[in-house]
Amino acid sequence: MEAVVISPAGRRDTWIVAALRCLYAVGMGAVLVTAAHLLAAIAEGRDFSGATITAGTVGTLVAGLAAFAELRYGGAAARAEEKRIRRRILIRYFAAPPEAGDGEGNSRIVTLMTDNAERVTEYRQAYYGATVAAMAIPFGTLAFVALAIDWVAGLAIMALCPLIPLLVIGFMRFFRSTSAASRRQRATLSAKYLDAIRNLVTIRLLGAGERVEANLREQGERNRFAIMKLLAGNQVVIIVLDSVFSLLLICASAVLAGLRYGTGAVSIGGAHAIVFLSVLLIEPLTQVAGFFYIGMGGKASERAIGTYLAGTQDLREVNRPARPARTDEVADGVTVTDVSYDYGRGPVLTDINLRVRPGERIAIVGRSGGGKTTLVNLLSGVLALQGGEIDIAGRRLADLELDEARQLTALVSQRTWLFTGTIADNLQIAGEAGEDEMWAALERAHVAEEIRRMPNGLHTDVGEQGALISGGQAQRISLARAFLSGRKIIVLDEPTSQVDIESEEKIIAAISAIGRDYTILMVTHRRSLLAIADETWELTGGRLERLEVAQ
Repeated sequence: MEAVVISPAGRRDTWIVAALRCLYAVGMGAVLVTAAHLLAAIAEGRDFSGATITAGTVGTLVAGLAAFAELRYGGAAARAEEKRIRRRILIRYFAAPPEAGDGEGNSRIVTLMTDNAERVTEYRQAYYGATVAAMAIPFGTLAFVALAIDWVAGLAIMALCPLIPLLVIGFMRFFRSTSAASRRQRATLSAKYLDAIRNLVTIRLLGAGERVEANLREQGERNRFAIMKLLAGNQVVIIVLDSVFSLLLICASAVLAGLRYGTGAVSIGGAHAIVFLSVLLIEPLTQVAGFFYIGMGGKASERAIGTYLAGTQDLREVNRPARPARTDEVADGVTVTDVSYDYGRGPVLTDINLRVRPGERIAIVGRSGGGKTTLVNLLSGVLALQGGEIDIAGRRLADLELDEARQLTALVSQRTWLFTGTIADNLQIAGEAGEDEMWAALERAHVAEEIRRMPNGLHTDVGEQGALISGGQAQRISLARAFLSGRKIIVLDEPTSQVDIESEEKIIAAISAIGRDYTILMVTHRRSLLAIADETWELTGGRLERLEVAQ
């Protein structure tokens, strides 16, 4: 089953593009009929009428403006719909992301949001509407010929027109496997590039750079070959249809026009008009050039996105219970009520309830894979709620966009991410801060003295992913960054799990020294951290229970 990919606004834009293409055809039709009557007037030695000249001028303006508007509007509509599709994919991704380390799942998301989203919108907004209109234009043109010039010629040529969509459908079926192969090669190339970027450090440590480069080059060649094969098929279609079908239509129109003029059924001006209007009969062929690259690629991309959206049902809407009436609000505190979460493989959290008062320090323990990180991600706004409610600093997360929810807490992860640059660069990511403010935050994080001893102080380069400083220093810099964020609720996800004993002691001292104007939630398995917690809770089997810990 596939979900509907294109939004109502996107479907509206498709038909606006179709209408603009039809308007272009009307203008061109007026120009061609005017040219036919002018040629007839020259042949018969008559003067040109003012109405004829006016009709030709108006038709030229209409055709030019409609063609320009179709190009500009179709492009803008495609970009707008691309943003809407990416937003829907992101919402579903945050509602049910792949498991950690699922490189295939992540690379699929990258492909869907980049190549697939661009292809489907180019197809639907810029191409599909124009193609539908192009298919209708020959019938509209021949209806005009039948009603205004000669019904025999109009109906006779109209009988040939159904050959156009039949030929297109036939070629589409013939080249479908080629298009699918090209799409698979693009997806594989994206996945391999993503894996290489994600594991650059490991690749360097293993000395595997040349092997990975060769593998990527080989996959790039396979992708190039698949694209060239698709384009070659596209050119075959263009040659066949252009050389055979367009010639057939134009010759048939010329022969019929000549025969009808010979019998006196049409005037010389009408005969010329039938021949000239045959230009509009081959309008669909102008769309065939892009069909097997834009059309088939767009259809395949739409199926891929639709399948993903249908397979990752929006669990937030399915599982979210009716909201109970609020009875209180907690300023700078946290209230978790009946929270459940499911990645689609069974519940990870079940009916979690927790109350953290302002200024409290709460520790949460549990085995690996027990749901601690999921709870942290819900509290920090990394994941969207599916069931239950979370109130942070008096605000209900269900009422907020994800980016708003993330601004309520400061998260310090167990794997601290430092950007390439200086210590000051990394601190100022949390917000504009002067040197005095940065040093004050570093003092609170118990790392200021170590940084002062560095030759460049705040302007010391941390290297790629913080490689030039120790793990303990990186963790405390991350804690200082949390202070500079101005947020009063700090979530610590295993803050001492990847540091040595000395760094652990300094991190614990920094957390202990945090004033009661901050609310602290610590996910940890280190008993030394439990000693500074006001309460300790254990998350096991997806449920949260309070523990009594001897201090």
